[in-house]
Amino acid sequence: MNYQHNNNVGRMNKRVTFYNPPGQIVNGWPSEDWVKHITVWAEVKTQKGNRLFNSDATQWQDKKIIGCRYRSDIHARMRVEINGKMHEMESPPINDDERNQWLTIIVKEVL
Repeated sequence: MNYQHNNNVGRMNKRVTFYNPPGQIVNGWPSEDWVKHITVWAEVKTQKGNRLFNSDATQWQDKKIIGCRYRSDIHARMRVEINGKMHEMESPPINDDERNQWLTIIVKEVL
């Protein structure tokens, strides 16, 4: 882990599950649903006070930041399940300092 930038494995106390999008090949056929990829331990932080301005109305969004160990098989089209709620990635996973040690992922809840 990258202790230099305050990434502490002791705070990775939540289980998050990554899902592949529909269309992935499963048993020789393209899937029609989201398919479970992998479940990992991660640190989950809630973004407080984020707002999305849309059509002159303010809507609160459930945005979270996920920190987990680096994995090369996680990509931006995936969805993430946290405590039974599905989230989609707002941007591709960020490889902190290009060290292949820690991933930072920004997600928002799928409504």
